[in-house]
Amino acid sequence: MRETFVEVGIIIKSVRSGDYDARLAIFTGKGLQWRTIKGVYRPKAKFAAACGLFTVAEFTISGQSITGINVLVAPYTLATDLNRYYLACSLADALLHLDFVEQAPQALITAVNAYTNLATTDQSCYLVFLDFYGAILEILGYQSDLSFDREKLTHSTAKKLVQRIITAYRSHVDYQIQFCEKLYLDV
Repeated sequence: MRETFVEVGIIIKSVRSGDYDARLAIFTGKGLQWRTIKGVYRPKAKFAAACGLFTVAEFTISGQSITGINVLVAPYTLATDLNRYYLACSLADALLHLDFVEQAPQALITAVNAYTNLATTDQSCYLVFLDFYGAILEILGYQSDLSFDREKLTHSTAKKLVQRIITAYRSHVDYQIQFCEKLYLDV
């Protein structure tokens, strides 16, 4: 008999598997996990709407398969704002390429807060992004110096800072857990 358990996670990638099934990359408190969901592409599938990218949910898992989904945050509003969608994809990319276990519960809480803020609040999407990456870098053991004035952050300045953070993150972290002295990101 397969063990059945419930786990909170975020869908950060979906890949079609066969005619009707899908493989989902779910970031959970235990790190990244790949699970199968059967029949999600059938007409009138029970969980079709719940399997969207960036969905925060409680997943009922039996073996390697998802047998139930209880949606906590449905990020449908991200599809209406290109900047929010782009930043949500960047957050998913960061979670998809990190390979750690002991910091995963903290990273999950940070990611859930970021996706919730992106999907449900009017808070600047750039501030949500900057807060997420600042927290993730801190969780990983980096000391980051994000020098910017939150009150005077303009759209163009925010875009430059986002690009610098992504570049610094990819070049210093290199999708591996490595520790360094400091990351200097000045605008």
